[in-house]
Amino acid sequence: GSSRAIATFNINSPADADCKIRVNVKQDISGSLTLSSAQMVEEIVEEDKPAEEGGAESKAPEGGEGDAAKEGGEKKKPKLKKTNLEFSILRPLDWTPAEMQKENELEVEMENVDRVVRETADARNELESYIYDMRDKIISESQLMPYCTDQEKADFGKMLESMENWLYEDGFDATKSVYAKKLEELKVVGGPIERRSYEASARPAAMSTLQKTIEKYTSWLNTSQGDEAYAHVTDDERAKCSDKCDKASAWMYDMLDRQGGLPANADPAVTVEQIYATNKGVNDTVSPIMHKPKPKPKKVEEKKEDATPPETKEGGKEEAKPEPMDTSGSGGDPEPMAE
Repeated sequence: GSSRAIATFNINSPADADCKIRVNVKQDISGSLTLSSAQMVEEIVEEDKPAEEGGAESKAPEGGEGDAAKEGGEKKKPKLKKTNLEFSILRPLDWTPAEMQKENELEVEMENVDRVVRETADARNELESYIYDMRDKIISESQLMPYCTDQEKADFGKMLESMENWLYEDGFDATKSVYAKKLEELKVVGGPIERRSYEASARPAAMSTLQKTIEKYTSWLNTSQGDEAYAHVTDDERAKCSDKCDKASAWMYDMLDRQGGLPANADPAVTVEQIYATNKGVNDTVSPIMHKPKPKPKKVEEKKEDATPPETKEGGKEEAKPEPMDTSGSGGDPEPMAE
C-alpha cells in the first residue's frame, strides 16, 4: 500500500562527529510540520596554559595556599561551537511540479466544459422564451397584433410553431451556436414588428419635444428684437436662427402628414432617432447665439489735468514780476549832494 509517512527529514552531519544536533521544527500555514534549521553543537574545553618555570615557584604562596585556592575555585564552562547543517525534506504525499501542472490543466478543462454547458443552456432558454413571448404578442390587440399584417402574423406564427417543435425534438441537444443562429432567424421576422410598436409609442413624446424647442426659440426671436439685453446679437445671427427654426418646423409638419397617412402595420415615415437628431440640430444652432454673453463695455481713460502754470504754456518761460520799491527808509540817510 501507500506509505504512512508524512515527511522525512534528512540532515547532512559528519559521520564521525560525536556531538549534539539541534533542530528547529515549526508548523506552516497548512498545519504541516516542517524543519526550519539544523545545527551541530560542539563543546570546546580550553586547556590551562603551563606556568613559567622559576618565576611560578617564587610567586606561589607559602604553605600550599595556591593549591587550595585552585581546588576550591569554580570550574570553567566549556564554549559551544554551532555549525549550520544542510538538510532536505521528503514528503511522499507532495506532488511534483509536473503533477501540479497536469492537475491545473485538468481543472481548467473541466471549468471550460462547465462554462460551455451553462452558456448552451442559457442560449436554449433564450430561444424558448422568445418563441413563447412572440407567439402570445402577435395575437394580442394590446401588444404587437396592430403592428403586423395578417400575412406577417400567419407566416410568423407558423415559423414559431416549427421552431418550437424542432427545439423539443431534433434541437434538444444542439450546441450554443445553433441556438444562437435559430434565434437570429426569428428576430429577422419579429424585429421589424417590434420596431413599429416602439416607434408608435415613442413618437408623440419626440414630436412634442421638437415642437416645444421650435416654439421656444421662435418666441425668443420675436420678443428680443428691441431688447437691449440682446442688442449684441447681429442681424446675420438672427437670420440664421430664424432659418433653422423655419426649416425644422416645415420638416416636422411634413413628417406628421406622411406618418398620419400610414397604417400602424407599415414601416414609419420618420423614426424617433431622426426626430431627436433634428431637435439637437436646432439646439446646437440657436442656443449658442441666444446665450452669447454681452460684450463688456470699454474702459474710458480719464484725461490727466495739466499742472503746468499758464505762463509756461505761452512763453515757455515765466516772466519776472517787478519788485516793489522800498520806502521804509531802513537803508540809512541819503548822502548830501555835492555843491
